[in-house]
Amino acid sequence: MTTQSFAARGLQLRLEQSQKEQIVHCNGRITAENSEMFRQNIGDLIPESCNQIAGITRRIVLDLSSVTYVDSAGLGALLGAWTAAQSKGCDLEITNLNPRVEKLVEITKLDTVFKRARIVAGIGSSVAPAIDDTALDPGEACRQALDAGMVVHRADPLNCETSIPALIGGVVMPNQRFYVRNHFQIPKLEPSSWRLHVVGLVERSLSLSLRDLMKMPSQTQFVTLECAGNGRSLLTPRVNGEQWNLGAVSTAEWTGVQLTEVLARAGVKSGAKNLVFRAADSGKLDASSEPIRFERSLSLDDTHKCEALLAYAMNGDVLPIQHGYPLRIIVPGWYAVSSVKWLTEIDVISQPFTGHYQTGAYFFEWQRNGQLIKEPVSLQRVRSLITEPEPDTEVEIGEVPVRGVAWSGAAPIARVEVRIGDGPWQEARLLGERKQHSWQGWELIVRIEQPGSTVISARATDMASRTQPDSPEWNRLGYGNNAVQNVRVDVR
Repeated sequence: MTTQSFAARGLQLRLEQSQKEQIVHCNGRITAENSEMFRQNIGDLIPESCNQIAGITRRIVLDLSSVTYVDSAGLGALLGAWTAAQSKGCDLEITNLNPRVEKLVEITKLDTVFKRARIVAGIGSSVAPAIDDTALDPGEACRQALDAGMVVHRADPLNCETSIPALIGGVVMPNQRFYVRNHFQIPKLEPSSWRLHVVGLVERSLSLSLRDLMKMPSQTQFVTLECAGNGRSLLTPRVNGEQWNLGAVSTAEWTGVQLTEVLARAGVKSGAKNLVFRAADSGKLDASSEPIRFERSLSLDDTHKCEALLAYAMNGDVLPIQHGYPLRIIVPGWYAVSSVKWLTEIDVISQPFTGHYQTGAYFFEWQRNGQLIKEPVSLQRVRSLITEPEPDTEVEIGEVPVRGVAWSGAAPIARVEVRIGDGPWQEARLLGERKQHSWQGWELIVRIEQPGSTVISARATDMASRTQPDSPEWNRLGYGNNAVQNVRVDVR
């Protein structure tokens, strides 16, 4: 076994390697100051190998027993190290976490992220798992959400959001902490008999089992989903609907089949313009109405532009039932109402779709110049969230780290700015590479010299030059509130 040593701005790396295993002993802090060097050094140490997951023969072990601190950039670097290892055919594990680091890793579940590729690889070769009936019970589903620290707004159907502190430093949100939005009860589907039907204006109607889909070429995407009503509770005057705070947003790694792959096998006929995605969940809008299914539509052009994915795995695990098992569509960049869960049918049509959740809900409505203006909910508006410090907490005078995440459906994030009180806007540092469809970590160390109460604000601008407004744009149904977030803290 050979030994090498490297140093990177407060972090020391000592490598021990044999033919099939490399152990990287880390000593110090993994922070924004050294995260890129850390990622590069680990990448340089990984030997070239085959890219097939099934061919993994080498193992990388990161020994973090002597790491005293990891910030959000450091967590991103750990994930980057795993990505580099996996792309070169290596397995990567973290070991010997001290209590301080372990707390952050438990929040983000990065230890399970590192093993993600092997879990997903095993899905395609196995029979679809049986559904746990207890997860279908509304009371049990609610209890599980509360145990995971979710903020539950309604138990039946289950609607719950992620607490803002749980967003800290996370590249992905663990499945059990990913926000849940349902319109009807979770349906019970039998894996052996479930099929995805592709019908309408196609050359060949398809009836695909989960196994059929898993045999097709797979793709993995990091995608942020946000409920269109996120932030509704902050609108004045109050509007009807689920009173979401700011936690109806989460990011996951989704694995599945590109929608275009399935459509190509069906053969879309000329004249086709729209796709209707029909789910298995159904219910009544009111006591006197007939039951309806949850259905949404997208144009063929939109589904091609956004690279829509038919997902059967989430963060390396089989898609959880509360998130749409066995199959959901993921529409990157769009508000999550378009990412239909429990998908059972794709109907290719030539005319605009007029179902309730297409035209009777999920649209912006304003009175302008005496006219009623309606606009359908589509791309996520640009937004940033402050995850640290938390609202109504105490911070010490002097240097204060301000961290958060930002995202936009229109374009990657160009910049995030932070303001203390009525002071000037200061540009924060974006963590890692700019991301097209998932949230962007950011941070800024600010100086606060005066004790007392103050407000920390953050605003994002995307590369399409869209910037968060200072105040929310009120609309009757309470969608798309992307106003600048203000966090009040006490300085002492």
